[in-house]
Amino acid sequence: MSLPEVIKSNLDKNAVEFECFVTNHPFSFYHNAEQLGIPLKQLVRAAVIEAHGQKRLLILRAQDLLDFSSLNTIYGKSVTMAHKYESKIEGCDPQAKVPLPELQKMEMLVDKAVLEASSIYFDGGLNGSFVKVSGEDFKRLHVDSTMGEFSYPAEKLNEIDYQNESEGNTLKSFTPLRIQQRVEETFDLPAMPAIAQEVMRLRIDTRAGAPELAQIVSQDPSLAAQVISWASSPYYGYQGRIDSLTTAISRVLGFDLVLNLALGISVGKSLNVSNEGPLGLNAYWKQSVYTATLAEKLCGFIRGKNRPQRGLVYLAGLLHNFGQLLLGHLFPPQFYLINRYVEMNPHIPVVDIERHLLGISHVEIGAWLMESWNMPEELTSAVRWHHQEDNKDEYAIYSNIVLIANRLLKRLEIGDATQITLPEEIMEMIGLEESDALKALDLISEDELDLNSIAHQMVA
Repeated sequence: MSLPEVIKSNLDKNAVEFECFVTNHPFSFYHNAEQLGIPLKQLVRAAVIEAHGQKRLLILRAQDLLDFSSLNTIYGKSVTMAHKYESKIEGCDPQAKVPLPELQKMEMLVDKAVLEASSIYFDGGLNGSFVKVSGEDFKRLHVDSTMGEFSYPAEKLNEIDYQNESEGNTLKSFTPLRIQQRVEETFDLPAMPAIAQEVMRLRIDTRAGAPELAQIVSQDPSLAAQVISWASSPYYGYQGRIDSLTTAISRVLGFDLVLNLALGISVGKSLNVSNEGPLGLNAYWKQSVYTATLAEKLCGFIRGKNRPQRGLVYLAGLLHNFGQLLLGHLFPPQFYLINRYVEMNPHIPVVDIERHLLGISHVEIGAWLMESWNMPEELTSAVRWHHQEDNKDEYAIYSNIVLIANRLLKRLEIGDATQITLPEEIMEMIGLEESDALKALDLISEDELDLNSIAHQMVA
């Protein structure tokens, strides 16, 4: 694979010396760059937005945060991501964003920080390909482009002291301390739903079975309908007639699965969150259902005494991002802004964006809620630490399995993980081989239609 001829011709025409770099195993823009050893400080990315009804191509350093607020200052409050973008450059992939002005038919806005690099790498038009030019040549190519400041250095995302509540702290009204107080005081925070409370009591009742669980589920007609619908799905392959909730639980889905689904759905319904956006209910439940199912399958590959409780592993996968729903419920305007930033910066970890904007992330606030509701400690650990590779607490295996599941799902472009590599130390600690992890992912891929259907029903 080489560069499209139109790109070579444009660079030659402008007397630009260039090098081409290509990976043999292309995946995503950032993963491809990592494979090739391209320094992120010298790599630029392009993003297509719409402002005042027109598409604009933004160019900034690949590692930096695209600052939505700065774009609003430049263009007014009319900025959105261009979701229907498709490259018109001959020979290039549809999603390629080649930052060459003469080849693009839209206004180009270059962040000034880009021009500080001595060498610059950019999208070569085909997945897995990059072009390297000198910083001076890149600047010369963009002599007629608009320059601006609309990024935030990634290395500064975690430098703000959010505990400082002095008058000079512009984030003082959303520091972790204040948000934690709001959670602990249950101001605007719903109590655990009644059905969830009954399900929790059933968890610790060793005598409980399908009839008792069916009685609880039947109290919520929509939940009961979902259980029957799942049991009737080809995914579970039951050939008989499902004539009751008890049959669906005892003969098809199983007590633990329905118990955990009922708990997850009932607590999810207690929070008022938009369906749309990368962190909205549609995306939330899709990631949750896939993560829970994959985490449970991963659990089946773990050998020896180290294997955790499959039911709790499934529940950890289902609720690991519950703090996102809580943020959306408590702080709707700020949650809308977080969604916009996540949409524009898919390479920046969600927790970094949340902390940058609010001084808190979904993992902290989610863990506080789990504790306040007296949920199992295994679940609290998974909610709090599923983005961290260095968690070694008593229940670390639950957070680590969720972390592995999230990184695997990123290969299917599902969820909010920013990496696909599986940390060797965690894999060894869990007792999981990478080959087995990939087998589990293959099983998930085969069930895509059924899992999408289940996730859709969670939102309905």
